[in-house]
Amino acid sequence: IRLGLPDDSARTAINNKFEAIFPAGSDDENRELVNILVALKSPNIVAKTIPLLAVDSKTKSALQASEELLARNKGYGGKIAETLAKLPDAQQMSYVFALRNAKEGWTPETRKTYFEWFLKARGWSGGNSFAKFLTNIEKDAFNNATPEEQKKIDDLGLRKPFVATNLPKAKGPGKDYTLDDLIKLEPKLTARNFKNGSQMFQASRCVICHRFGGDGGSTGPDLTQLAGRFTLKDLSEAIVDPSKVVSDQYKAMIVETASGKTHVGRIVGDDGKTIKIATDPEDGTKIVEVAKKDVESQQPSPTSLMPKDLLKTLNQNEVLDLLAYLLSRGDPNHAMFKK
Repeated sequence: IRLGLPDDSARTAINNKFEAIFPAGSDDENRELVNILVALKSPNIVAKTIPLLAVDSKTKSALQASEELLARNKGYGGKIAETLAKLPDAQQMSYVFALRNAKEGWTPETRKTYFEWFLKARGWSGGNSFAKFLTNIEKDAFNNATPEEQKKIDDLGLRKPFVATNLPKAKGPGKDYTLDDLIKLEPKLTARNFKNGSQMFQASRCVICHRFGGDGGSTGPDLTQLAGRFTLKDLSEAIVDPSKVVSDQYKAMIVETASGKTHVGRIVGDDGKTIKIATDPEDGTKIVEVAKKDVESQQPSPTSLMPKDLLKTLNQNEVLDLLAYLLSRGDPNHAMFKK
């Protein structure tokens, strides 16, 4: 692991040897094996490890000893028993931690089981950093998935929804920015403030719908790599006139039912019998399910779910910092931030 991977033939031979004995007879061996096999890019380690996330690794002897001790004083024993019942399963944690770096061998089913595990784990009681530890593992695993896999994970609602709280406010005063206003700012995209750009990404509410550098909502496209596809003009146009060009993946649909109800939102699921519609771009958990037999008509909406006036509260410097932040791909050392 420290010195890098061997050549493919040696790596295959080593994988075959260790895959044959995993899972092994002890938790210690299994923790070592899962780390080695993930590092060696085993194509089968995910399939072999995911079932172990349902195995309780706490030993019966320890639980029996705890029960005997708690029975001595029922006055406080109940509370202690409740705490012990919610202790994290260290072995499962080690498997999830190792699999966050696995990029090979995933299927929709194993992805689903993996991310659903976090819902269970968030009910456990750990130290002050436990919740953040889970969030960081989940974030790493998500970032190691392909963009296509990430979208499926989001559409299935397998991750804890992004919740925006205590968003910073722009200093202003703002104004209504036109496309020409933004394009003319290009010569001033120097000596910008990266930290302020990050804050304006939140103040303008972009963070609620868009992920950038791994953080943010998922009802809109991930903006981290937009600089590889967008010029300043493209980006400005998308902000000022979001309905001009809308990606098919994020296009809103107008669904009318036979009962006269109309739903507008993004189709996030279709199993042949029911369609799922995300109706609130700022809250991906708000899903309406409509039976396909009840659908009277379905057509693309001419209007984007993205609002038009996101920059209205920002002053010129704040707009410049935001544009630099987006065009930098999240790199604080980009030339636009050099003094």
